[in-house]
Amino acid sequence: MKEYGKLTADQFRQLIGTLPEINRQRGELSDLVAKMPKEKLDALLVGGYSWGEIYEYSFIEHIAIAVVALNYADTLSAALKTDDPQQYVLDHMHPAEDDDSTHPAFEKQDLVGIVFSVQRTMLSVMLFQRSLSGLVQEVREDDNMDSLFNAIRVDRSVMSCSTIADKIARAELRQDKRFFLRLRNALKGPTQKHWAAYCDLRYSLVVLRELGFDRMSDAQLEQLLVHTLKVYPNTPSARKNLRAQYHQSRKIKTI
Repeated sequence: MKEYGKLTADQFRQLIGTLPEINRQRGELSDLVAKMPKEKLDALLVGGYSWGEIYEYSFIEHIAIAVVALNYADTLSAALKTDDPQQYVLDHMHPAEDDDSTHPAFEKQDLVGIVFSVQRTMLSVMLFQRSLSGLVQEVREDDNMDSLFNAIRVDRSVMSCSTIADKIARAELRQDKRFFLRLRNALKGPTQKHWAAYCDLRYSLVVLRELGFDRMSDAQLEQLLVHTLKVYPNTPSARKNLRAQYHQSRKIKTI
């Protein structure tokens, strides 16, 4: 029996257990590119490699592009033929060390942008419970400036996507000083307040939301988030605080 829809408690724990590796890989990629000699980087990034426009796609579309580009589609197809597709995917999340195959339709510079954008959108989920695509959608549909600046904090290249670029151009036309003050702060990246947030907890709440679990008791939340996943400390106020976080998460309409 799967206690959480498509996931057992152990599978949920396994999924959350991948977060340290995701964070490590994000740091490694950034360090690798930062230390790469200019000549080598110029040879890799020839032109037209800006990935900001990918955030105009939905989160599902963004991930689908990555799945195809990284030749992961066959793994998903194989998973669908098993008795437990979710476990199969969890067991095959990381390709073999000697498997560096990618789809021939994508150039190396495309793959850099795709991998970087997926890593950044996962960071966005951990910080704001929304993917970068979700934040851009809120800017596009609701004119949400908080979402605009949160997106820029996570990935500055999001300013090149049409929705954000239009808002910046509009602010320039209007000489909106407050907008550009906020933009200057957003360009500094996530604040200490953002980093101090319970990233694993936020990610767990997103997974719950996407699994359709929008009615959980305080006891169920405590059992899952404190004792099973261990993404929140076991304190006397745990149930109250988790209820508030859970209630806030349910208000978010899209990932």
